[in-house]
Amino acid sequence: MAAGLVKASPQDSVIPLTNRDVVLMVKSGLSSEVITAKINSSSCNFDTFPSVLDELKSRGVSNEVILAMVNAPHGAPKTRSNKTEVREFRETPDPPKLVKVSVSDGTPIEIETAYTVTSADVEEGNAITFHVVHPVKVNGTTIIESGAVATARVIKAKKGGSWGRAGQIAFAMQDVAAVDGSRVPLQFTKSAKGDSKGGTVATGAIITGLLFWPAAPLWGLKHGKNAVIPAGKRFEVFVHGDTDVSGRIVADAEKR
Repeated sequence: MAAGLVKASPQDSVIPLTNRDVVLMVKSGLSSEVITAKINSSSCNFDTFPSVLDELKSRGVSNEVILAMVNAPHGAPKTRSNKTEVREFRETPDPPKLVKVSVSDGTPIEIETAYTVTSADVEEGNAITFHVVHPVKVNGTTIIESGAVATARVIKAKKGGSWGRAGQIAFAMQDVAAVDGSRVPLQFTKSAKGDSKGGTVATGAIITGLLFWPAAPLWGLKHGKNAVIPAGKRFEVFVHGDTDVSGRIVADAEKR
């Protein structure tokens, strides 16, 4: 054990900015200059994987803001301070060693939507972000962490229309981030109609809005509802093809 003097950051307890915070600031109408200034002066924890940046762009985030997110360091920004406090610190253990394992085609992964998606807000080609619900382990080795980002692509999006036409969203899974930073390809086993109930597992790729069939004189005046995938909606997806990745050996405490 070692002890010494370290400078304490005044922002140690500050909750870092995330991608969701940036999207909320954009939706509230704040300018790119204001959002960029907030990023530069805040503790940050952004996901800047290319597919996620593409999704941010589709949700109205400017190139200036995206560049600030990419350049932002993780943790609190660097600040100058003349104050020094005595703080005990411990030697950090060596990072866990990674071992190569083979992941079989069809390995199941449970994921959930990171935010609400509606057929009124997305277009074909847009990315949809999911988070892994439970860690994926192969022979005692963790290959995908809980909370890892999985990405899908919208392949069909229709808004609810007149004459009771229901909205529709169809998406195809793309990949998920592994422990070693690689991307593991994903797929659904089949397409199915979604039930839009959060917190349940569904195997499927097509979510359809409710269809309203009004009385005869008002047929052309009624609109079908947009399709909605609520935040936290869970799906079971599967690894597409045999894949080799490096995973983290599960400690004894995690096995229990």
